[in-house]
Amino acid sequence: MTYFYDDYVIELSRKFSARLEDIKADYNFDLGDEFEIAICLTLRTFLPTKYGICRGFVVDREGNKEGDDIIIYDQLNFPTIRTNTKDDYSRKENIPIEAVYAYIEAKHTLNKESFEKSVLQIGKVKTLCQTRGKTDLYQTDPCVGKYVDRGNVLEHQPKYRNPILTIILSRYSSNIDNKKAENEEEIKEFLKTYHNIFPSDCSAPELIISGKDNILAIGYVNDKKEPIGTLFYPDNGFKVGYESLIKKDLAFGIFLCHLMASLNWIRLGNMPWVDMLNQARKNNNCG
Repeated sequence: MTYFYDDYVIELSRKFSARLEDIKADYNFDLGDEFEIAICLTLRTFLPTKYGICRGFVVDREGNKEGDDIIIYDQLNFPTIRTNTKDDYSRKENIPIEAVYAYIEAKHTLNKESFEKSVLQIGKVKTLCQTRGKTDLYQTDPCVGKYVDRGNVLEHQPKYRNPILTIILSRYSSNIDNKKAENEEEIKEFLKTYHNIFPSDCSAPELIISGKDNILAIGYVNDKKEPIGTLFYPDNGFKVGYESLIKKDLAFGIFLCHLMASLNWIRLGNMPWVDMLNQARKNNNCG
């Protein structure tokens, strides 16, 4: 099969895998932190520079924080307070929820334990980020206008423009016996068996990449009983479900395409710089 733009998605997958192999020589992927750093370095190769990448926590204005893995954020409007070098991802950052595009749980090998932990972590991150103000579908200036629930103008897209995307990304996977698997059918069975741990609400992840060949993707069943894939957790009232797919050597390319399509949809809301300024002025005890 030939894919759009001269097999672009195939090239994405190939280059993503190759980049991981290049980095592997410098990092011990058996350790969680090292694999997270490797994914950050790999993503930096592919993502436009306006998207910041770091490891750390999403935090609201009261100081509540969640997460511990990879965050993609608006680095043009919210630079991190980073004292290390630009591409050093060893330090974990705090990113305001208003600046967060996506959160990724990166696991070297996805097994039952890491699957459950990732789902729990993602649920906490999404719940905190969903407390931020919503961006209206037709809002072009983040500082002007308020959110209005207009329903699903596009059935397959959210009612607002700043949802958070959440993904579980692993290089390898286990089977249902919790042993490392190479066979795509075993991994598919593993994903179908354990995705029932997902919460039955919008705190569940949108995409799971389980090695280079397997994905678990979110969607819904419409009135015609047709399965419709979506970028984000559906909020259109239809029954939400997941499809376990085998896409030989395409999973990493699908991951990057899903990520870029989602980033393209998201319009983050107003960043609370004025609130922070006013609070700092009010609480200034100098003089």
